[in-house]
Amino acid sequence: MQLETMAPKPAGIRSFAASMRCPHCGDPMIAPEMSEFVVGGEIRHHWQCDNCGRPSSTCFHTEAKNAPRRRNR
Repeated sequence: MQLETMAPKPAGIRSFAASMRCPHCGDPMIAPEMSEFVVGGEIRHHWQCDNCGRPSSTCFHTEAKNAPRRRNR
């Protein structure tokens, strides 16, 4: 069995770790209400602003769709 690892690209880390601000009022948001992984390497974050209460969503594309597939033997 061979262990395969993927190191994230710095640009991907910056976009994922960047602080999120409400697109409606500009207030900083700390954590999403919910996150979901969509087949194809997309992560969707669903937010609700503590200041104005309006919902918003963001998408983050991972490199998972280009990752080598694991083979069962």
